[in-house]
Order: sequence, then C-alpha cells, then structure tokens
Amino acid sequence: MLTLSRTPLRALLVAAVLTAAAAALAQPTHVLLVLDASGSMYLKLDDGQYRITAAKDALASFVSQLPDAADLDVGLRVYGSRMVAVEEGACQDSELLLSVPGFDREALLRAIRDTQAKGATPIAYSLELAAEDLRGLPGRKVVVLVTDGAESCRGDLREVVERLTAAGLDIDLRIVGFALSDLAIRSFEGLGSFENATSASQLAAALGRAVELAPVAAAYRVTVTLTRDGAPTVDGAAVRFVDAVGSAAIDFTAGADGVFSVDMAAGSYRAEVVDAFSDRPLVVGGLAVTPDGANAFAFELAEAAEVAITVAPTDPVAGSVVQARYEGAPGGERDWLAVAPADAGDDVYLTWVSAQGAAGEVALRVPDGPGTFEVRYHLAPLEGGSRVIGRSSAFTSRAATATLDAPAEVGGGAAFEVAWSGPNNPGDYLTIVPVGAEEGAFRTYAYTANGSPARLSAPLAEGAYELRYVTAQAGSTLARRAIAVASVTASVTSPTEVPAGAAFEVAWSGPDNAGDYLTIVPAGAGEGAYGSYAYTGSGDPATLTAPIEAGAYEVRYVADQDQSTLASFPVTVTAVGATVAAAARVNPGAAFEVAWTGPDNAGDYLTIVPAGAAEGAYLDYAYTANGTPATLAAPDERGRYEVRYVSGQGDRTLASAPVEVQ
Repeated sequence: MLTLSRTPLRALLVAAVLTAAAAALAQPTHVLLVLDASGSMYLKLDDGQYRITAAKDALASFVSQLPDAADLDVGLRVYGSRMVAVEEGACQDSELLLSVPGFDREALLRAIRDTQAKGATPIAYSLELAAEDLRGLPGRKVVVLVTDGAESCRGDLREVVERLTAAGLDIDLRIVGFALSDLAIRSFEGLGSFENATSASQLAAALGRAVELAPVAAAYRVTVTLTRDGAPTVDGAAVRFVDAVGSAAIDFTAGADGVFSVDMAAGSYRAEVVDAFSDRPLVVGGLAVTPDGANAFAFELAEAAEVAITVAPTDPVAGSVVQARYEGAPGGERDWLAVAPADAGDDVYLTWVSAQGAAGEVALRVPDGPGTFEVRYHLAPLEGGSRVIGRSSAFTSRAATATLDAPAEVGGGAAFEVAWSGPNNPGDYLTIVPVGAEEGAFRTYAYTANGSPARLSAPLAEGAYELRYVTAQAGSTLARRAIAVASVTASVTSPTEVPAGAAFEVAWSGPDNAGDYLTIVPAGAGEGAYGSYAYTGSGDPATLTAPIEAGAYEVRYVADQDQSTLASFPVTVTAVGATVAAAARVNPGAAFEVAWTGPDNAGDYLTIVPAGAAEGAYLDYAYTANGTPATLAAPDERGRYEVRYVSGQGDRTLASAPVEVQ
C-alpha cells in the first residue's frame, strides 16, 4: 500500500532504524539500491544544501550502518551519471556498479563518493534492469529507488511494474523521493511503498525504513592516533567526530596510551582535530564507522605542504567550466580536486576530477546557480576519507541569463526557428514542452552549441506549449516563451482495389513535415507498422506497391515524429494469377524458352530451380519485363527441376511447371 509522507524536519539518525545483527535476518535479503544521478541533483534543498551532497551523505551513512550479516546482500545501480540528458543514449544510461549477491561495503562507499550527477531520469528502464539484476535469487528481494524527479525518458513506470508483477517477479519496490515536486509525487502513486524526504537526515531515515532491518542499539569502539612530524602526541589536541547527516558531535577522550577513543554508532562522519599549535582545525571528511571495520584512524598534525591553486576565469558564468591550475601537490594516485561552496566544510564537494601528478591543470564545472566557490585539493589518506591541503582564492560566479524569440504559433509537427541568447555552456539546449511540464523535461531539442537561430520541431498535438532554454548541468530553465501549436489534418485517396504486387498512385494532402510518409498496411495494423512507403517530400501523388497477399489493407499518412496516423483510406488487394509453359525435357546447359502470363509487376522474374526448392531459390533467371517467351539456360546437372514465375515482392512463387534435364 502506498504511503505519502512529508516528515517534519528533524535530525533522524539511521542508527535508530538500521543497526541489525546478522542473527536478526530470518531469510536471505537482497537489496539493490537504484540511485538517481541526474543533473537536477545539483539543485539546492530548502535548507541550502545541494541535493547531491545531501544524498551522498545520507547514502554513505546508510551503507556504513548496515549490519555485517551473512544473509544480507547489497548492490548498487546508478542512472544518469555518464551523459547529459539530451545526449543520444541518455535514456539508457543505467549502470550496475555493484552486483547482487555480495556486499562490499568499502566498494559501495567509494562508488557513492565517486558518482557524479549529469543526465536524464530513465526510471522505468532502470527498474526493468534492476528486476533482471535480482532474478533467480532466493529469499527477500528489495529494490530501493532513490530519485529527486519523475521519469524523464517517456518510460511507463506503472506499465513496467504491472508487467513484472504479472511475470511473477516477487520484488519489493520501495521508492524514496528526495525533494520531489507535487507532480512528481503523483507519478509514483500506487507503485510499491513511497516516502518523500526533504533533507539528508530524512533521506537516511527513509532508507532505513525501506529496507526494514530489525533495529538494535549498538556502539563501536573508535580510536584516533595523532602524530606530529611522525611522533605520537596528545599535547594541545582535541578530537571529535561530526555526523555527516545529523551534525551531532561526539568528543573523544585521550587515554594514557596516547590514543583518543570513544564508543559511537556506525555512520558517516568527518573528523575535526583542534590543535593548539595550528590556527585552524584539521578536518578529514568521508570517514566511515562500520560494524565490521577496524575503526582505527591516524592523523598527522604537522601542516601538510599547501598545494597552490589558481582558477580562471575568476568571474565565471554559472554553469560554465573553469580551469584550475595546481602545483606543489603530493601526487597521490587517489587525490582529487573539487569545486565547493567557499563557506562549506571541507567534507563538502560538488563536481570533481582526479589529480594528475604533482602539478597540472584540470577543468571543473561550477554549479548552475550563482554563488561564491573555491577549488580544493583533496589528499586521500590510506586509512580513508579526505583532507583538504590546498584551496584557491574564492571566486564568485555570475548569474546566467537567456532570451528566446520565436513565432507565437506553429503547426503541429512543423519545423521552426528559435532565436536565442544565453551562456551557451557545454550541453545547454532549447526544447519545446507542454506548459507546466516538470523542470528538465524535454521533447525535440537543439543544442545551443549549434548556434542561433536553432531549429526545433513542434509536437503534433495541438495545445499550449512553451519554449525553454535549459542548462545541461541541473536541467534548470533560464528562459521560457509561450508558443501555441495548431492542429494539423491530412487526407489520402487511392483506388479502392489494386492487384497484388502492383504499383498504384496515392493522392494526399497534409503538413508534409520532414520524414512524413505514405504507406500501405493490413487493415487495423498497429501504429508505426509499415509496408511499401513513399516520403511526402517526394511530392503528390505518391507511388506505392501493393502487397503480394490479397486482402483488406489501408493506405496511411504517417507523421514521422511519433509514427501516428494522420489519415487513412481502405484498399482491397485482389489476388493475381500466373502461368508458365516450357518443354517437358531439355538438354543439360541448353537454352530453352518459357511462355508465361502474369501481372508483370516490377521485379517479377522467371527462373529454373531443383524440384521442391525453397521459396526464393533461383538459378538462371529472366525478368518478365523483357517479354514472353523468356529464355532460360538449363543447369548442367541432370535431374528434376521446375520453372517458376516469381513475384519480385517477397519472392513468392505464383506459378510453376516441371522440367526434366536429361
């Protein structure tokens, strides 16, 4: 039963829900997380936190607190992480990063950290793949879908769920929305269980409820060893861990052995070490306290060599790419550079790239929204997490603006031009969508990189639409303009009867949009079916070829945009006959004549083949267009053969006569 929830903001820790022991699992449980990495994850929550940051914190906390249980498997599928929304293949951008069965906690945490949001929201497609990922596994199978938007690839999630259910796939679908709009919430009604979270803490708690593992109270001993220039120390230092989700701080106690320790819940944390000999605390983010981990950390207090970073331009347009030059880096293979809000903690990052050696230059994309940012160099210690050891000067991005100019009304399916101005950031595009469509929705589109004016095609359905200038990174609309789409009509006329296989003319009228065509199909055939066809661009009348099978058919005017039929006309295809006559016996290799009658349609031919040969077989042949009688050459090998009249359409035999080669 579907439950819609808008939990009030509060610091809900997953520890209250998800610290189950292996013995608590009554049967094997296979959990597949399906994570939304679409571009809209770079939008902000109401509390000012970026969605992608909050989601990563919540997922890392959730994974860190999962029990170390032999009967628990956890996998990860991510969609929208490899290409922007309108790239070819974006609606198939769904990747299984970690398969089920299996539960590699460290690999899961690393995959969550490394995921970058980019593209579309192919939910229905990803759910079908998720069902295949879990097919055949014994025990409880749970798909936990985490999404910040509705389906954007025209997939029918409801149809997929119904089809999988009808096929007997016993999968428990749990949908966890993240800052969903009311329209998106309605799209999930009646599908599995549903909960909508609006903060990182709510998301973490919702994930716990989705998996339904039995909660137990548990704390784990965590130790921190500090060194200064390589020697252990506790002098002038204080250690605390801050929960990445709930922001609760846990202070450590220094022991006589020089090791700081505390008992605390599993989860995702950042370490803050206050050092009396330094003017700022040491911050290490992305630390995981887990039920099965050593939970022993070591930090060096001596100031690391500061990596110098310069950024150009220093006043980029929001959503654009900046070049970050760095030098003096340690050159670790796992080090990375990231864009982060200048006032955010060192554990916060948005777009990132791997460092390339001790010095170099990397390209980084700044968020769509204006703000003050900096580029940071993250050192990745062997014990996990990351430590910022270099940062650029703060830079402020400028708000991007755009304009659109186009006709007030266009015909359904018609191509039209849109003049535009805007930032022209990589991947930005123009599209036309129904008024009120979700942010990030798109139909036909044109990249701004192709210049102004851009060329779009109107939808076929009449109605109120709007043009949008859309940013590639988060799918935000920078400009919109109303446009009306007028209805279109078409007509087709042809003979009411045509002989099988014959060419015939079709008179038509219609919008003649690019790719529109005429075709003949069996009466009642599904939309998009086609037989012989001719493009409307070739003029009126069009010439089609009747099928070789007699029966009831219809000629259709088909819109290329969505393969819908705009007009049709009934046609009866009448049967045709043929005869062939030849000598009963011919000599091997000899030429002989074949008299024939038949429709003489384009491509029809006479041939000689072994008696009983399959349809479409041929040896020597002659086209009927060359007249009667036709001349064929007998095979060199003696035996029983037959002469055939064969339709050029479908290689169907219309008549045959036996011939013996002797």
